[in-house]
Amino acid sequence: MGERVKLLLVDDESFLCEQICANIAWESFGIELIGYCDNAMDALEQMIDEMPDILITDIRMPVMSGLELIARAKQMNPALQCVILSGYAEFTLAQAAIEQGVKNYLLKPFSKAELEDTLQKCCGQIQKSRSEKRMELQERTEMVSRLFQEIKSLKETNEKIQPEQLQAVMLSYPDLIMLREAMVLFFTYEDDGSGAVKRWIPEFYHAEGDILRTASEALNAVSSKRETESEPVRKIKSYAQQHFMEESLNLQFIADQIVHLGVKYVGRCFIKETGVKFSEYLLEIRMEKAKQMLKTRDARIEEIAEQVGLGHDVPYFYQLFKRYTGMTPKEYRKFQV
Repeated sequence: MGERVKLLLVDDESFLCEQICANIAWESFGIELIGYCDNAMDALEQMIDEMPDILITDIRMPVMSGLELIARAKQMNPALQCVILSGYAEFTLAQAAIEQGVKNYLLKPFSKAELEDTLQKCCGQIQKSRSEKRMELQERTEMVSRLFQEIKSLKETNEKIQPEQLQAVMLSYPDLIMLREAMVLFFTYEDDGSGAVKRWIPEFYHAEGDILRTASEALNAVSSKRETESEPVRKIKSYAQQHFMEESLNLQFIADQIVHLGVKYVGRCFIKETGVKFSEYLLEIRMEKAKQMLKTRDARIEEIAEQVGLGHDVPYFYQLFKRYTGMTPKEYRKFQV
């Protein structure tokens, strides 16, 4: 069996959620129900830690509507399959969502067969997309691995490597991003334990200049002895500290694009080493930054919400800030001036 499809259910009608959860044979669809929430805020917090492939949400909920939830969730995962639950009174809203790209909706009351048919369509689309991505990823992974071996051989046969030598190697590869990925592999498997990993890997992820020159300098600075230090949690924390202002930041993205490990594995590692979930760690960064900004009268609440990664959603920011500090932003500011 292939990778399971993860589904999150959001509806403030707890009875309906319980009925859906109990009456669908999730295993037969290859679906893992990762949870259900009775409000959009809890759903967003859960998505920061574990991103679903399918989101089923009621269209009308307090504080934040299903349409707003979908918009935020789509920022985190553009490929997310969304299913809207609506009553006759919200049919116009459901139509508007469909015009914005939401392909599935169920009009309450809906039957078990209607829900299962919708789930089947969503799963089919997800599996098709995954198959295409697997083929692309496999081909690219093989190319990066081959490039790594060429770089390793170049290092072993040259006392000093020039950018021109790397440029000649790269003529067989489609883009310089592959050089960055191959260099990360090189440091992972060949570093001498001198601390060069901390020195050079950030250079490749943030360098805007000549990557060929950066790679040659890095190769000339290290020997070929492997370092045993594992750094997934450090990378996660570092990335969160530098990118907390990005509204779509989530652990799935960091696991896939930065750490290159499974999200469940890195999530467990993060909790084990820090004592908190990634969403709690990210919330702390954002709220501490907000507290700093609230100490001045110059920053408006709307600006603060946006600059700590919560977009223009001031009510959502108020809810999170009060949960974190016990005070509203305005109350907190009064104590600081």
